[in-house]
Amino acid sequence: MEEGFKVRAEAVKVRRHCPLEHKVGDAWEIGETTPAGLCIYAFLAFAPAWSALHTGGRFSWEEDADATQFACPDHGEVVFELRRMREPVEEVVESPGDKPGAS
Repeated sequence: MEEGFKVRAEAVKVRRHCPLEHKVGDAWEIGETTPAGLCIYAFLAFAPAWSALHTGGRFSWEEDADATQFACPDHGEVVFELRRMREPVEEVVESPGDKPGAS
């Protein structure tokens, strides 16, 4: 089981041209592996930001603690929003009656 949060990378702006034809709205969920179709150069550029969000960190200059934006290294043609995905954790509470031999 992986530890940490999954992070969603979404193309939020395409300034002129993306060689891989990423378009606004293209999105990938990134856990412990990189998803197919995401530009490796963009991922390598925003990997430190992904790592921070994945492990619970935040960027003090961002109003939203769960997100940041990052431009790809190809002249910033594509801007990605990285967003930590917070999934609710179901808490299991055992009552004394749940244990074997309890009355």
